Amino acid sequence: MQFQVPQFIETEDRIIGPLTLKQFGFIAVGFGISFFLFFFLNLFLWIFLALIINTIFLSLAFIKVNGIPLPQVVMAAIGYFWKPKFYLWK
Repeated sequence: MQFQVPQFIETEDRIIGPLTLKQFGFIAVGFGISFFLFFFLNLFLWIFLALIINTIFLSLAFIKVNGIPLPQVVMAAIGYFWKPKFYLWK
């Protein structure tokens, strides 16, 4: 009896066009925040903040550092700086 072995199990499924669900979620959250800020801020302040917010969320969606997604790198950095360090030297 032969069984078919799944391949490419490390790659995420493309759900919405060329984007994965995580990438689409980051982009949607960034543009959603910008959309709501549009109604509460002055136009020039909104443009400035929207550029910053959308740049951050687009980089979270697409940038990889040494093959590791940026959100995972950010969480590792926060964990490294947040956790106490105890060094014992003998």
